Amino acid sequence: MHVNKRIAVAVAAAAIVGAATPAKAQRATENATTKAEDAFGTQVGNENVGLYGIMSARGFSPEQAGNLRIEGLYFDQQARFGNRISSGTVMRVGLSALSYPFPAPTGIGDIQLRIPGDDTQASAAISYSYPTGQPQASVSTDAEVALIPGTLSVGVGLSTYKRVAEWHGGNVGVNAGGTMRWTPNENIEIIPLMTLNYQLGNDETQPLVLSGGAYLPPEIDRDVFTSQTWANRKQRDANYGVIARASLFRDWGLQVGLFRSARKEPENVTLFYRNVQPTGAATLDAFADPATSKLSYSGEVRLTRTFADGPRQHIVHISTKGRDVERVFGGGGGAALGPATFGVETPRPEPTFTFGPTSRDKARQISPGIAYIGYWRGVGDISVGVQKSFYTRDVTQPNLPLASTKSSPWLYNGTVTLHATDALAFYSSFTRGLEESGIAPENASNRGEALPASLTKQVDGGLRYRITPKLTLLAGVFEVSKPYFDRDPANLFTDVGNVRHRGVEGSLAGQLVPDFTVVAGLMWLEPRVSGSTVDRGLIGPVPPGRTPLLIRFNTNYAPPSWGGLSLESQVEHRGANFANRVNTFKVPAATIVDVGARYKFEAFGSSASFRFQI
Repeated sequence: MHVNKRIAVAVAAAAIVGAATPAKAQRATENATTKAEDAFGTQVGNENVGLYGIMSARGFSPEQAGNLRIEGLYFDQQARFGNRISSGTVMRVGLSALSYPFPAPTGIGDIQLRIPGDDTQASAAISYSYPTGQPQASVSTDAEVALIPGTLSVGVGLSTYKRVAEWHGGNVGVNAGGTMRWTPNENIEIIPLMTLNYQLGNDETQPLVLSGGAYLPPEIDRDVFTSQTWANRKQRDANYGVIARASLFRDWGLQVGLFRSARKEPENVTLFYRNVQPTGAATLDAFADPATSKLSYSGEVRLTRTFADGPRQHIVHISTKGRDVERVFGGGGGAALGPATFGVETPRPEPTFTFGPTSRDKARQISPGIAYIGYWRGVGDISVGVQKSFYTRDVTQPNLPLASTKSSPWLYNGTVTLHATDALAFYSSFTRGLEESGIAPENASNRGEALPASLTKQVDGGLRYRITPKLTLLAGVFEVSKPYFDRDPANLFTDVGNVRHRGVEGSLAGQLVPDFTVVAGLMWLEPRVSGSTVDRGLIGPVPPGRTPLLIRFNTNYAPPSWGGLSLESQVEHRGANFANRVNTFKVPAATIVDVGARYKFEAFGSSASFRFQI
């Protein structure tokens, strides 16, 4: 068990203040542990429980793969969405993805909006923590106003924060968001939305630390600033969109989601501690980029027919989703800063960077499809879907001819669930998808370059057993296959083979005994790589950075006799994983334990809560 030398302490207070009409207890009563239906990933506000999230699921990143949705509708995210208008994110993997139209390998992250209703209400939250040697804090406020009850309401949120990271770099920023709900009649609902994330100061860059051999860098004091004051990253994130829903004739329904996601980075400097020795001795380099940007227009139009047939229910989805993405990248330049010691603050004068011309990457994709989902009460469920995806990409780079690629694969999925008893069900599914492969990392010769989309596939299966009406066990196996991108002998980050993630996952969620909620998840993963680089012995058969064992256990105990007081805990264990590509060194296993308490009470006629964590 790895024990960190510093214990992080966090204190948070939240209150709901009502105006005009009685307020619903919203933020003050939110709890990710009690809300989670399984242990495969639930986010509520700033709380996360379960095994997975949008950055990691079954060893891959749903966000990087382009598998995000807003209220179930396709969304291509290029800018941070934030949580000012989001009530949370639910991961759709395993059984929870079977009834989801057009699932994707490695799962889908579904962002749930905080849609304003007919009640006028407001909330505020203050948090303070001391995790890295310096205090950090945040203040947030949210409000909903019913302008025309039953017809028009708006919701807004604003938060400011100061953060201090492990390398002692900090940043100050503001998150803002707004939604509107307009229902001109009982059959139509229109929801515009907006989120903004701006940094008010410089975001001091996290240095990248590259060991000189098969060993960990030396452990350092978190109170030491290991970056440079001039090495900053700035970004401006903005998301805009509108969701429309309409009930049409004869059980037909229409959903439309249109979104714009944009990130601008006027400055981006990266520091490298290279060839770090056990003593901390290293060589310090810097690399800077000129102004870069990412812009995406995306959305989905979905027509749905639902009809009943005795004990059976049938749902048909006819959908077209698409995206138009443009990225500006490259043109950066480097500078050698000389010898340094990692863990010792060593200010260096800012070098003069020489920038070159930038490159432009444009990608377009449109995917029409049709899906069927059938439910047979007491027997089981079945779903099938097929899409035809049309993908094009053009990359313009200085002194190089235009590089164009096209692809038009068929994408399909199928699932089946059989109910053996009222409590026991078995499921299986197969999914073929087309996913974004991200961008080349900082330490590659083509750093920042967008990688081509990849054909992926996933097969999984398992069981669900309802131990009690309030406690459910899920267990399954899965295999996900994708092209493997890594640095080749010329340090170019490209497709060098295939990667397969095979694993076992389990979830136990619900009330173990009255008033005691548990969300416990386990994933055992066997990642393997094959291809020319493995055959030539340039890399090992196990990709680095994949956690072979992940256990996450959350509890919440809140007996009514305690008068609003509850105790909570989280234990997370990550198994040892390979740290280098040739599989000669592993990062040790780590176990993290969090404990805390909440107290819910009434203040000025409204619900409030106080939370303390270690």
